[in-house]
Amino acid sequence: MIAIISRRSALIGLASLIPLPVCAQTAPRKQSAPEDVAVLERSAIFDINPQSGALKETIQKGQILLWRRKDGTGDHRFKITDISVALLRSETGGELKMTFAGKVSALGYLPADEVKLNVIVRSKGGAALHSWSFGVPIKCADKDQAINPMTQEVPKDFAANVFANANTVEVAELSEPSAPGTKVQRCSA
Repeated sequence: MIAIISRRSALIGLASLIPLPVCAQTAPRKQSAPEDVAVLERSAIFDINPQSGALKETIQKGQILLWRRKDGTGDHRFKITDISVALLRSETGGELKMTFAGKVSALGYLPADEVKLNVIVRSKGGAALHSWSFGVPIKCADKDQAINPMTQEVPKDFAANVFANANTVEVAELSEPSAPGTKVQRCSA
């Protein structure tokens, strides 16, 4: 029995002398800086005021679109102010054009792409009558710069219904499931 124990001890001792394969340690991966993503704080709702028989415009009551850092720290990234949406129909009533205008300020950050907006015309009961999606370009140098007015023609099939029943306009960030906000980067000094 002593011989068995000593053989085992000898085998264990010999096994400790055999070099084990050496594995190279990899350097820890550098974690990339977290993406800076901005989200709209809240959409803006505007009442519509008839200016004439062919023109309806939104009423400005200080509403702004303000994007902040997605993590909720409150750091603002850019904004759109002096927003105006107009509905202009032709004399015959068959054509209806919708125009968006405003001013943009970069606030030290540049979106990776245009800021995507969605304008929704709603009836008195809140039903969506028509929506329009478009992009607003923002440059680092922008500080209360006027946005070139953007115009869209409302399809003739329901233009008369939209104009007759428009009560409010909601302007919001166009949200897509694959894009949880707008990627931004700091403007270079």
